Order: sequence, then C-alpha cells, then structure tokens
Amino acid sequence: MTVVRQGRPPDGGWGWMVIAGSFITLFVLAVFSLGYSILFSEFLLSHGASSTTIAWIFNLHVFLWNAVGVFTGPLTKEMGFRKVSMVATFLASISLFFLVFADSVWFLLMFYALGGLFGGMGAKPCYLLLTLYFDRKRGRANALLMSGVCSAQFVGPLLIRYLLAEYSLKGATLILSGIVFNSLVGTALYQPVEWHLKKDDEDDSLKDELAENKELCEADPDAGVTDEMRAREAQRRKRFGESLSRRSSEMSMLSLAVSNIDLSSIPPSSRRVSLSMETTASTAGEDAGGTSSSERGCACGFLTATARVVNTVVADLKILKSMRALIIVMGGVFTISAYLNFLMTVPFAIQHLGYSLSEAAWCMSLAAIANFAARLVTSGLSDQAWFNIRYAYMSGAIIISLTTAVFGFLQDFTHIQIVIAVWGCGVGINISLTILTMPHFMGAEKMPAVFGVHSLFLSFLLDNDRAFVRSCQGLEWQLPDVYVSDGEHSGIECHAVVSNARSYSLRQENRGGAGDEGAGGGGEEGVMLDCW
Repeated sequence: MTVVRQGRPPDGGWGWMVIAGSFITLFVLAVFSLGYSILFSEFLLSHGASSTTIAWIFNLHVFLWNAVGVFTGPLTKEMGFRKVSMVATFLASISLFFLVFADSVWFLLMFYALGGLFGGMGAKPCYLLLTLYFDRKRGRANALLMSGVCSAQFVGPLLIRYLLAEYSLKGATLILSGIVFNSLVGTALYQPVEWHLKKDDEDDSLKDELAENKELCEADPDAGVTDEMRAREAQRRKRFGESLSRRSSEMSMLSLAVSNIDLSSIPPSSRRVSLSMETTASTAGEDAGGTSSSERGCACGFLTATARVVNTVVADLKILKSMRALIIVMGGVFTISAYLNFLMTVPFAIQHLGYSLSEAAWCMSLAAIANFAARLVTSGLSDQAWFNIRYAYMSGAIIISLTTAVFGFLQDFTHIQIVIAVWGCGVGINISLTILTMPHFMGAEKMPAVFGVHSLFLSFLLDNDRAFVRSCQGLEWQLPDVYVSDGEHSGIECHAVVSNARSYSLRQENRGGAGDEGAGGGGEEGVMLDCW
C-alpha cells in the first residue's frame, strides 16, 4: 500500500496527542522490559539457573526487541501505525500475562522472548511517528519521547519492588501485564498523519486560481477562446465531419433495427435456455466466489502483503549503499556499545579504588541525572536555527570517548564524580540526537529504512556484548558478573542480575542454598546488588 502524502507535517495539533500516546507506550513497555532483573531474580535463583541461562533470557529479549525494528517501517506502511502498535502491545501484555504461570526457566525464556518481540514492535513505531508529525518542532517532541524512556528507568525499579513486596511474584506479574495492556490507550491516539497534514500556501493559491477560471468559464463559455482556436476547430470539423456524420447515421439505423425486432418470434424455449444458462453461470460464479474464492482471496491477500513487506525490507537494506547512511548506522551502534560497556564496569572500578558501595551508587545516579538533563536540553535546542546537529552529535561521541579514557587514570573521588557527570552529559547529547540525525541527513522518506537497519545492527551487537564481559575477567581487578541495561539499548551478560536502576547498593552474599542470604557451608561467594 503506497500512500501519497500532499502537504507538510502538522508540527503540533494532534501531533502532541500522538507524542503523548508514544510517551505512554514507551514508558509502559520500558518498565516491562527493564524490570526483568528485579522481577525474576528470585525466581531464577530458586530454580538454579546458571549465569549463561540468566543472560540469554534477557539477551534474547533484547535481540528480538531491536531486530524487529527492520520490519517496523514495512509493516506500518502496509497496515498503518495504529493497527501495528495496538496488536503488538496487546500481544506483549498477553505474553507477560502467561508469565504468571511460569513454572520453569524455559517457560520464562519463551514468553519473555515473545514479550521482547511484540514489545519492540509496539515501541519502534513511536520514533517513526515523530518524523511524520513534526519537522520544525521535532526536537521538542523528541525530548518528550526521551523523557518517557528515562522516567521508566527511575520509576520502574521502585514500582516493581513495591509490587513484589505487596503481591509476590505472580501478583506483581499479573498487575504489570495489566499496566502493559493499558498502553493500548496510547496507541489508539495514532491517527493517520494524512488526516492532519497542512497544505502549502502555493497549493491554496493554485486552487483559488483554478476555481476562478472555472467560474469564468461557466459565466461565459467562449471566454478565453481565440480566433485561431476557432479556425482550427472549423478545419477539424470540415475534415472529419462527413465520416462522423456517417457513423452517427449508421448507429441510428442500427438502433432502429434492433428496436424493430419482434421478440415474440423467438421461441420461449430458446429464451429460457439462454436465461437459464446465464443464471446458472452467474450462480455458479457467486457460489464459487462465496466459498473458495473468498478463502483464496484471503490467503492470496495475506501472501501478497507478506511478499510486499519482505520486498520492502530487502529494499530498505539497500540503504547501506549510501555512505552517509552507513556512517550514521555504524557510528550510532559503536557509540552505544562503548557506552554500555563502560556503564557496566564503572561501579566495580570505583569499588576497586577503595571507595564504598554507596559512593559508587552515587556516581551512577549522578551520571543518570546528567544523562537525563542532557537529553532534554539537547533535544529542545535542536529546533533552533543556530543549532548544528552534526557538531553536537560528534561532540557527544567525543565526550564519551575522552571521559572513558580519562576515567581509568583517576584516583580522587571528586575528579571521578566530575568525569562521570561529564560522561553522562555526553551520553545524553549523543543518544538524544541519534534519532534526529536520521531524518536530518537522510530525509524523512528514508527514515524508516535507516532506523530499521540501525535497529537490526544494534540487536546483533548487543547480543555479542557478552564477549566483552568475558574478556574483562582477565583484568587485574576481577569483575563480578553483572547485567546492566539502559533505555532502548541493553544487553550484557551477568551472573547476578542487575536492573536498570540508577541507584543501587552492592553486598557480599554466600549463596549456599537456594539463594538464602548468608547460608553457610560451601556456598558460592558473589556480589549481589540491591536496586531501587
């Protein structure tokens, strides 16, 4: 289904309702996605899940969450944003509902992976709608989207811990599935952008001119007809008038002959035979169309739509032939990889320097606050005429790389706090502009292709981040196996599962029996993180 849009983005109006719906959708789905570590940590430990199994459950969830992004553009083009998002979020809530009955690790693996698939399919359209509904105010709208994801990172851990304390695992999972189901309210606001496009002033002036000409012609049919035009018309009539008159007379005689036919001279049986043959043929055609052809039509329609989606995905992958698109995709993916890997190591590096766990948690909270503030400020400023997205995006990447390099040489805690805060600002600048650089440099029409390829590459990269953790085990200071996730991009293998909470504390624990705290006798020493 190819939609031809005439006009320009509304840049407001119902677009703000769409952004509000996207905020609700991203917030709810992010709470569901990032709550894995807090929600199921006790369940996994009680079932004796290995560190590899724990990591693969979330990694598969994140992989499907991002990999489905390559199908987002084609599916929304074929079915519309509202249908895709509503079906996806509904299925995500159903997947979470089935987790209420989880009695094994593999049951959790299957349905949490489905939650990642449908959750990603419901969340990804939000970023494409941003491009369709906004142009000059795109930065401000992006700030609201960023606040939805970041708010979930703060509120989610607190909400899940409260639900676990009050209603246990099954009750908390059931309530969360209901909360995810309410994201349908947000997706219901996704009206087709064609309903709200603004018409250009040139189009309006052209329509007014055409209307005036039409009124003039109705008032005076000969208005605008020159003598030259009349002479040409006279020659044309003189040249073809005889043949035209002959044709018209022949048609009149034929009509007269047909009207003089006496139908009574035709035997009734012949008429009944012809009538019965026509009726039988039409009835047979209707029966066939009512039974088999309708089924064949549905099947053929589904296969045709599927083929169109696949062809669009293949065509979108060809966007990588553009060097600019390749730089945007790979630059964003590598930056996110470095950001997540550094985020995982910081708490343990600070602790290795001899500082307390509360001080390490404070540094992470400081980075989160700086990240959140930088996202809002950068997105808001990007609408200004003097703001250069290219330089700002590059500056964010440079800040991330420089602060990451400097951090390894620091010893003083004050210096560490300053560097961590600056690092958080760099992350906020870069991540907030990742979505805005795609339509800015590639055009709004190529945004779905670039965004889909970016999500696909990101899914494979984050799934392979586990190798980084294993390589870190050979460092001078042994890293406890942890799992850290952040925002839209998550996925590092862990031994003890850590949520995306911005504040948490670490404690030593001897897991001697079924995860009982302080159990003695040959238990495995490990670092546990209490998140909130």
